Amino acid sequence: MNANNYKAATTKIYYGVLCIAIMSILGGFISAIAILSALSGGSSWYVYVVPILTILGYVYYFLGLGDLYKEFDGDTSNNIKKIRTAAILNIVAALCSMIPVAGGIIAGIINLIAFIMCLMAYGSLRNDANFPGRDGMKTLYTTAILQLIAAILSIIPLINIIGAILAIIAFIMFIVGWGKVKNANVDVAPMA
Repeated sequence: MNANNYKAATTKIYYGVLCIAIMSILGGFISAIAILSALSGGSSWYVYVVPILTILGYVYYFLGLGDLYKEFDGDTSNNIKKIRTAAILNIVAALCSMIPVAGGIIAGIINLIAFIMCLMAYGSLRNDANFPGRDGMKTLYTTAILQLIAAILSIIPLINIIGAILAIIAFIMFIVGWGKVKNANVDVAPMA
């Protein structure tokens, strides 16, 4: 593994994750504006801006994962490839989410598959002695479990607020986890 390449790849992943996170927050605001605009009879073309910017974040995340898996061999590389495949599924889900009604259902199913792939990969990488970002993967694994619990609680009436709170905590932990992967202790060789 080349330490410089690791740092460059994980930095790209981290900035992709930040873009996705910011777009998630912005998506909530845009949805509220779209509802108000629809109620007043206005156009809601800007509803498509957030999914497009989210896709760009996922593309950057995907590219960083592509650079990262090349630095490893065996199971480490395969687990990073699983996360990369999940990123492709997330991009497809974001595209599907722009289709009214049915698109949201399809996107939900695709995101669930991507989620399971990531959960398995995080679980393996958190114990992988060859991967410097194990602490970050431990955080991401815990995050994935919180997201699962949040998703289940969010569909149950009366306690769905607990699911929303857990989702916010998981959202923050997702950023922190990839930050730990990015900042893992790796000896960086001097630039030539």
